Amino acid sequence: MNQEDREKISAALEVLQSNATKIRTLEAEAQEALFEHNDNAAYERKLREKALLLMDLPETLHPLLEEVKSDSANEILSAANGFSRRAEPALGLSSTFFMAALLYPENSKPGDRNDLEKFIEDFRKRHARRI
Repeated sequence: MNQEDREKISAALEVLQSNATKIRTLEAEAQEALFEHNDNAAYERKLREKALLLMDLPETLHPLLEEVKSDSANEILSAANGFSRRAEPALGLSSTFFMAALLYPENSKPGDRNDLEKFIEDFRKRHARRI
């Protein structure tokens, strides 16, 4: 992989990390709205924003990676598509339960890394020498 492709992969990872950070913030704000202010509308808005971030990942990453012909780029785009596919039904149903559960396996505990965070960390570990 050439330097330009490595830089694009790195930029895509930064976009993923930024979105992961935004998602954590939105989740915290949603929890605060619900449990501290009893504001169901704000809770739903924050969870909807989370789901929309996930739905938009492929669109956000595609311009960065469209010219990169590597397994790494394909892996990132595939993961982004998967996250997006999981968010779509939650939004379609307007289900706060499903939107809150996005990225978390059934047996997760508060504070556990979510699937997006796990993907980023695992990707960086496996590709550390190439990016």
